[in-house]
Amino acid sequence: PLFNTGKLPVDSNGVYTLFFRGDITATLVSPFSGALLYWLKDFCGYHGAFRITNGPIIKFMVIGDPSYAGANGEQCEQIRFSDPGGTANNNLGADSMVSVYANEIANTITDYNGGWYFNSNGLEVADVCFWDFGDYSGNSNMVAGTKRFLVQQMWVPTKGCVMSL
Repeated sequence: PLFNTGKLPVDSNGVYTLFFRGDITATLVSPFSGALLYWLKDFCGYHGAFRITNGPIIKFMVIGDPSYAGANGEQCEQIRFSDPGGTANNNLGADSMVSVYANEIANTITDYNGGWYFNSNGLEVADVCFWDFGDYSGNSNMVAGTKRFLVQQMWVPTKGCVMSL
């Protein structure tokens, strides 16, 4: 309805992103197995695409605050325990969301128009390196402007998990 009523502009080259707090319960049905998946337990973010009726394919991502994950084996707990000195910007929620965002945007870009890319193990390009931050000092591995961030590496076929080409 948001696209059909003009409340959101239609941009087939954009990626629409929904951010939400971590204390919200979210589930989704796996498009592959049909299993019910639970946020924080089975996934930290989600991306996909859909076609507007008689219109373009729209790409989207859903990213919640994974800092609410506990130490009970949840999928999203690693950023919480990555550095005992705290997160790069002293905001566990926002700092955690940055790495999940990096993962989802890389997967969305390589899933051009909803045609998912998978490697021989069935993993998407960013999921190969999920929660792999590489070698870093302190509580960050990259700088954007004046802010420091801890962001997972991305898979490059000829180089493995790396931070840059």
